[in-house]
Amino acid sequence: NSDDAEMGRRLNQEAAKGVKYGGMSQEDAWKMVTLNPAKLLHLDDRMGSVKVGKDADLVLWTDNPLSIMAKVSKTIIDGTIYFDSDRKTAMENRNIEERARIIQKMILNREAGNPVKKYEHKKEKFYHCDSFGEEGETSTNTH
Repeated sequence: NSDDAEMGRRLNQEAAKGVKYGGMSQEDAWKMVTLNPAKLLHLDDRMGSVKVGKDADLVLWTDNPLSIMAKVSKTIIDGTIYFDSDRKTAMENRNIEERARIIQKMILNREAGNPVKKYEHKKEKFYHCDSFGEEGETSTNTH
């Protein structure tokens, strides 16, 4: 558990704090962010630990999850892989190649004397609780 919304996404680091500053064992620290919250919610028969028959939302790490060196390798929710670091790397490489291909095509198009459309910067719109409709505002968000 965390009182900081962003750290709620990094419960492994919250558990590591329990080890470093609270003198907890790594196992107890890990239970602090997995099994114990499930017990408090009376859901430990369905989640909070890896066991046959339980709901399986898993994060696979490259290192000990309580280490700051650990990175997410895979995230699996209800049996579906939502994140795979190997796939992410392949997609990033594909995007780099595609960007280079598009830029090369633009350069060749310009060199062939075809008309070039000038880039027009559009101001970012901000939406907040008192926006009317979906038009947004182009002024700075003051909230």
